[in-house]
Amino acid sequence: GAACCVLGPEGSVYYAKQAGGRIVAPDDLFDVLIVADQTGFPFLEAIDAALSSLIRRIDAGGAVHLLLPNPDLIYPSPTGFGITSGSVALILEAALRLRYPRRDDLRFTALGKPEPALFAEAARRSGSSDMVMIGDQLATDIAGAQAFGIDSALLLGGVSADDGRLDTSSCRPTYLLHSLLS
Repeated sequence: GAACCVLGPEGSVYYAKQAGGRIVAPDDLFDVLIVADQTGFPFLEAIDAALSSLIRRIDAGGAVHLLLPNPDLIYPSPTGFGITSGSVALILEAALRLRYPRRDDLRFTALGKPEPALFAEAARRSGSSDMVMIGDQLATDIAGAQAFGIDSALLLGGVSADDGRLDTSSCRPTYLLHSLLS
């Protein structure tokens, strides 16, 4: 029943509704801001409106919850790279730190990888913890699998470059894949 502003496409709005959220526009006062995706809404206008609503809410003494289903920062695309919802959340957090430098609580709660709940749910649904996480990002995909105690396969060539710059000293995948094909 909480008033939820969802930045993302209709599919993300659907999930927020399924969780019991009451969807409101970015310029309305809301209890929860969900940065679900970087697409599916007028980007700059929605970010500006959501930030203004956040500041109004906080200045009035209201509590607000910040949720981030996917903390990835970039993604590979056929034409290069793009920013993701994780980058949008960092922008909003930086703006809130400028406005409220003594407030350490104005941070997004990550719901997706590398958080263990995602992996626990996958194990529950599959009925086994004998799993392998395949991903292209060390900080989320591989670190999450490692923290949960399952094997991981890093797909090279996307976000993780296959050109000698990859540093796996703090987070080492079980397998390295150069392709998902044969």
